[in-house]
Amino acid sequence: MRKQWLVLLVAVLASATLWGCGSSGGSGGSDVTDTDVLGEDAAGNAIVSTAKCIECHETISWSSDIVEGYLAGKHVIHSDHITAESGDCLQCHDPNGDGPGIEELIDTANVPAEGLAAVGCETCHGGGEDHFGVGPMPIAKPGIDECATCHDNDIHHAYHPEADFIASNFLESRHYTASVRNEAICSKCHTDEGGRLYRNVSTKTQLEATVLPVSSDEPVQCKTCHDPHNAGGLLMAEIEDHGHVVASAEYATCSTCHMSDREDPADNPEWMYHDEVYYRVISDTHYDDPATENVIEGYVIDPLNERACRDCHDVHTVMEIRADEDSSSFSNTINDQWSKSPHGGFIGDIKLQTAEAYDDMDLNRTAEQLTAIKEAGTDDTISPAWTHYNWDSTFQEDGVTADRGSCQECHTATGAMNYLNDPENYDFANNDFSHLDNWDAVGGSTQNELLYCWGCHSNNSGELRNPGATSRPYTVDGVNVTMPDTGNSNVCINCHGARGNVEGYALTADPATSMATVNPGFAPAVDGNTTKNVTNAHYLVASATLYAADTKIGYEYADQSYAPVPYFEHGSIGLNADSPETGAGPCVACHMQTAESHTFEVVEKDDMGVITALTSTACVECHTGAHGAGLVAEDTETENGLQTAEAAAAFLEEEAEGYHEALEILNQALIAKGLTFSNNYPYFSGDSWINEGTFGAAHNYNYLHHEPGAYAHNRYYAKRLIFDSLDWLDNGVLDGTITIDAATYPEADAWLASGAARP
Repeated sequence: MRKQWLVLLVAVLASATLWGCGSSGGSGGSDVTDTDVLGEDAAGNAIVSTAKCIECHETISWSSDIVEGYLAGKHVIHSDHITAESGDCLQCHDPNGDGPGIEELIDTANVPAEGLAAVGCETCHGGGEDHFGVGPMPIAKPGIDECATCHDNDIHHAYHPEADFIASNFLESRHYTASVRNEAICSKCHTDEGGRLYRNVSTKTQLEATVLPVSSDEPVQCKTCHDPHNAGGLLMAEIEDHGHVVASAEYATCSTCHMSDREDPADNPEWMYHDEVYYRVISDTHYDDPATENVIEGYVIDPLNERACRDCHDVHTVMEIRADEDSSSFSNTINDQWSKSPHGGFIGDIKLQTAEAYDDMDLNRTAEQLTAIKEAGTDDTISPAWTHYNWDSTFQEDGVTADRGSCQECHTATGAMNYLNDPENYDFANNDFSHLDNWDAVGGSTQNELLYCWGCHSNNSGELRNPGATSRPYTVDGVNVTMPDTGNSNVCINCHGARGNVEGYALTADPATSMATVNPGFAPAVDGNTTKNVTNAHYLVASATLYAADTKIGYEYADQSYAPVPYFEHGSIGLNADSPETGAGPCVACHMQTAESHTFEVVEKDDMGVITALTSTACVECHTGAHGAGLVAEDTETENGLQTAEAAAAFLEEEAEGYHEALEILNQALIAKGLTFSNNYPYFSGDSWINEGTFGAAHNYNYLHHEPGAYAHNRYYAKRLIFDSLDWLDNGVLDGTITIDAATYPEADAWLASGAARP
């Protein structure tokens, strides 16, 4: 009997203590006095205020840390543009009017002059009138539905562009829809409760020894990775080693299931799991081996970056990387597309080809396959733009003379990002590649970057680092060339707008001027040097071709017209007439208006390089079939009748063949003059340029040879440069005639219309 009374006494005392957390006086009162001010929740439960919740929970051992985290988190301290007077915004940012009641609990520096707005406890848990430490809470364990109340709209864009419809997107993502695996080993990563309970399990031995089924079958959700009480906090804290941060909270949180990007199952028997399923670990594509200087095996993650994963991935919309068990069928996300593009070094295709090869050898789902895929990479034969030099070596050994610093704005993601953020003040000396292995500004690293997502985009919602209209590093008539404002395509201009033009050479504009003393491969320079390499145009200068009237990128023979034909409109594609800065611009409108926008390919080709399909849907907006084939991606009825995709592909292939055959004719004409082209510096060899007109023809060949799409970008400009170059080389006179062997070069004969007037 005595024991029963003792138990009853303890219960009563505990009840009285907890009841006090909801009182107005703090010593056991039971009246809820603020309901007239704070109102009720959606279910009709009276709201007692966050201040009262804190009065109790800050005194309890298991919840005192939660209170401390809550008061420091973004539900309380989130911005300086949301205050107690923010009107409609308070529907989410302080629906119960809790902010003013907890102002005294936080640093005054974090209290706006107009008063604090705070997301209170009862916003998520429901009104606490029946709780007071002993009664039920309406929503004891809030889930994604409660988060979605506010985190599922598109009104955040101005401040948080990545937060639009975040809950709806998550509910459709593989993080939520993947099969729940509530069983030993699997529950750590395939359930919500397991993710939180076993978050510190980091080795295979620990996984197999300690991870068991959990009590709830709920899938991964918001609270798995986010700390709802300390909003902004993640499942894992940043990791330190001997006082130094070695991994950000984001990297630590994501890699607790997706595993390290740097480990190899062949070297580490403690590899977490799935060491025989390559597409479930990130090291197959997110690791560049420092031991292979001229090969890039993958993306280099900066583990210290607070956005280590979000820089490229929208973690709330993540999709499965493959569709089924057949490795020939994969997903087609933007990230997948990028990995198969020139910007990604075609590394996605390289990895998939390796996967297929091992599958064919009956080695699918083996450690051998994973290791082979991890070691497969892009090199100088595939992606010289990223592997040809040690691009992150900023300075030579003296620490002053530039090594590859001036190249970094186009040949590294870091340089591109810094240039696009602030072209006027860009200084390559400020490019920091410390995330690369053993990087130093002198000598660089044995790792190299590709053009990562964050080089062009400022966030994973697609916002661009748009620099506006940019000035080129060369002149026309002594004035620096400024490209037109091309809207979103401004991002492309810098790296595809040429490094120089003909005006960078000391020429006379008279093609007959002797250059007999100048070695081929070099040219007289205007910057005080005797000669310079014949590399002014550089490579893949599509935008310089598109706006050739502004850039004067080719050698234009005196007294010849290179003005655009009246109906040339390629430079204005995708632009809004009155406000071009708001448009897509020609690069984006043509190269990204496809089903696979981030491959940047406008056509498909077979293994022989023959165009088999047009993929861009932009061309038909003008090319409807009134003059030749309608340029359609699929069979389409236009005002000019049925236009077929087959005819469109055939027309483009004819154009491409005509252009490249014409370039070969020009190459042969230069060889006949004793000038031999090679793909390496200084590009030309021979005894002499002979004269300026011959040099100009060689410049045009070098420029157009490295601009394989010029026939589409600016058809007549390319035709005229080739025609005039051939005309000059023929007899040293521009007489408006050229002769083409139609039997050997039938497509070039048709493309240049030899025997007819100059294009």
